[in-house]
Amino acid sequence: MPIKISQSEATTPPDTLLSVYGYYRALLSIALLVMYLSGAAKSILGNQLPELFLVSSAAYAFFCLLSLIPLKFSETSPSTQLMFFMLLTDMVALTLMMHASGGLGSGLGYLMLPAVAAGSILVAGQLALLLAAIASICVMTETLSTIMLLGKNKESMFPAGILGILLFAAAVIFQVLTQRIRHAQHLAAERATENEQLQKLNESIVKRMRTGILVVDSRDDIRLINSAAIQLLGGQKPGAPLGTGQPIRLMLPLFQQLERWRSYPWIRTPTFKANPSSSELQANFAPLSHGQERQTLIFLEDTRTLIQQAQQLKLSSLGRLTGSIAHEIRNPLGAISHAAQLLSEQPKNPTSEKLLDIILRHCFRVNQIVENVLQLSRQKMPAFQKLWLQQWLGKFRSEYLDTQCSECTIEIITMNKDTQIFFDPGHLSQVLTNLIDNGIRFSEQQSGDRWVKLLISRDPSSELPYLDIYDKGPGVSPKDQDFIFEPFFTTNHDGSGLGLYLARELCDANYASLNYFGDSPENCYFRVGFSHPEKLLPRPA
Repeated sequence: MPIKISQSEATTPPDTLLSVYGYYRALLSIALLVMYLSGAAKSILGNQLPELFLVSSAAYAFFCLLSLIPLKFSETSPSTQLMFFMLLTDMVALTLMMHASGGLGSGLGYLMLPAVAAGSILVAGQLALLLAAIASICVMTETLSTIMLLGKNKESMFPAGILGILLFAAAVIFQVLTQRIRHAQHLAAERATENEQLQKLNESIVKRMRTGILVVDSRDDIRLINSAAIQLLGGQKPGAPLGTGQPIRLMLPLFQQLERWRSYPWIRTPTFKANPSSSELQANFAPLSHGQERQTLIFLEDTRTLIQQAQQLKLSSLGRLTGSIAHEIRNPLGAISHAAQLLSEQPKNPTSEKLLDIILRHCFRVNQIVENVLQLSRQKMPAFQKLWLQQWLGKFRSEYLDTQCSECTIEIITMNKDTQIFFDPGHLSQVLTNLIDNGIRFSEQQSGDRWVKLLISRDPSSELPYLDIYDKGPGVSPKDQDFIFEPFFTTNHDGSGLGLYLARELCDANYASLNYFGDSPENCYFRVGFSHPEKLLPRPA
């Protein structure tokens, strides 16, 4: 099946081959001229018509050297007309020198074979066959003229015919080979373009992935890192950004995870934090072999997405549980509370009043627990909104103070210009109400001052906004700090132990974090870390 090439392919010569052929014909012309002038081949070159050979070889050398100028200095490929003229010049010059040297017997006619072969490569299509035909006509014409003018034997017609056949065969063979080579080059260029596009697409995908991607070589240097990994690791530090070529030891928590995986690859690595204010990350590792160099592929995932999915399952199970037991708990609880209220209307004595107070107080506590659990199980998906935090907190403070019977102080301080967050306003109000209620209660118990401070700032490494809640309370003891967010854990006998747990669940649902920091009673606070308002993680289905 013949191979078809486009017009653009046929008219686009390989510049390297054209340059090689240009230097070849220049050296050939100079060599023939020098050999004739030096008399090295007197019996062959110009033995019949020396003047014609001298003029032909000199003119041929001049034109060959002249044709090197556009090949050397031109930035664009020579036109097809120029290449055809160069090849035609070779055939005419070789024919004249062959005639001046006595015809085919000099062997100069065979120098047309490289010219025809080069023509089949440089000017594909019908022009290549035209060059072969012109070369054959030149050979036949020179042979006939030699026979008629110089009286040579007619037997030289047979070698001329053989040479003509060889010229056409060379033209056809090289043209077919050239077509195949050009077709292969065209396919290779297409594959290279596709691979380049796929590489750019892969780089774009890796760059825009929410999952952090790192590639670390055997020397623990970073070979590849995408923007999500830089963001998760908090590597956007002024003057020292985390990037390619830097050692992963700069991020010590991740390096420790890598060393742990190398020692125990069958054990799932625990979650970690790149810095105290960042969210928890999960690192997964996979070995890569790049030649003899062993590399490691690291996937970094923000656990907030996993937490969100787990929360949906948890809320679904909790909803079924609370739906089935709420009725069974509230009915006897209502009966106990009603009976206690009836007893309180009877003649009182100190002992019965104390017992009734215990009954009513614990009935209220159990009812509060049921209400909190129901509220948690009925929690809907967040209705995210972009909020200007300082402006929103001012409005929230006014509404909160209106609900307080006693005077209290809520200070709002911002370290940056007004910060935008992405949060459900109802959820944020519920979280802050719980934290501020606790802060005011403990401040009053410790110092007698109902005081809370809200500090708005931005993490310098990750550029994520956060809100710190300070109070004048004694702080959480170190032994209790790991349990304060667990359900039903409380240090207050009147509390349900679900307030902080519910606040953290609401933060997780809004892709935020809630943590407690306290190294001393004077420096203890809760921090709500918000996600980036423009880079919210995808919401689970």
